[in-house]
Amino acid sequence: MGIDKNRPQLWDGVWDKDISPEEDLFNLLKEENGIRWQRIEKRVTEAFGSFTDLKVVEIGSGAGTNAALMAKRGAHVTVLDYSEKALQRAREFFERNGLSAEYIRQDALALPDELLGRFDVCMSFGLTEHFTGEDRARINKAHFDVLRDGGLAFISVPNKFNPPYRLFKFAAEKTGRWSAGEEYPYSRGELRGICRQIGVTEYEFFGDSLVESLRFVDPVEIARKLRGAAPRLDISRIRRERGTALDQYLSYALVLAARK
Repeated sequence: MGIDKNRPQLWDGVWDKDISPEEDLFNLLKEENGIRWQRIEKRVTEAFGSFTDLKVVEIGSGAGTNAALMAKRGAHVTVLDYSEKALQRAREFFERNGLSAEYIRQDALALPDELLGRFDVCMSFGLTEHFTGEDRARINKAHFDVLRDGGLAFISVPNKFNPPYRLFKFAAEKTGRWSAGEEYPYSRGELRGICRQIGVTEYEFFGDSLVESLRFVDPVEIARKLRGAAPRLDISRIRRERGTALDQYLSYALVLAARK
């Protein structure tokens, strides 16, 4: 992992920002209507019947949006991050949405024994792509270390083969506007190799919305961001996303869903 670029202070800066209560509500509802969440919810209910009393953890959590959706459905939620500002953001996000969680400040590569084998579900969204070398396999393995036997892991990472994201990232890096430290997207082949390396044999892939990824190259949205315009928060415009067969290959989010 790039120590200089991905240190906790970087993520403190990313998460140290003012977010309105209206934006928090909007972000929760938007994720809840997204196809990625629909696919996660389907797999959890198929495996466990419901979310009620499940013990779940989101690592490298940031605000912990998906953990919040599980808490909303009756799960006992833990959010874990090594950035104190990220955990403060998560506390604010959960409280504004009337939800509760346990908050742990911890490096996911140095998990204490009391967290191992504790959870039914472990997940991350935008975490493991910030690691390289041996740490890349170790951070993926950490998701399974905290699971009970039969538990589910969801690891959502940027897809190497999503053209809008790759174009956006290239342009942002070239113009000095990239703020997310070192970030190396995945292919399905690399994730398969990591699964073999860490001994995970029962897994599948799915994605978020390929159509939604076009936001990366939407000139109107790009212009708004460059102007520093406030996000548009019209909840009435949120629609339940519908997926396509191409999502697991070409969408922005490549999600590894695996059982311990």
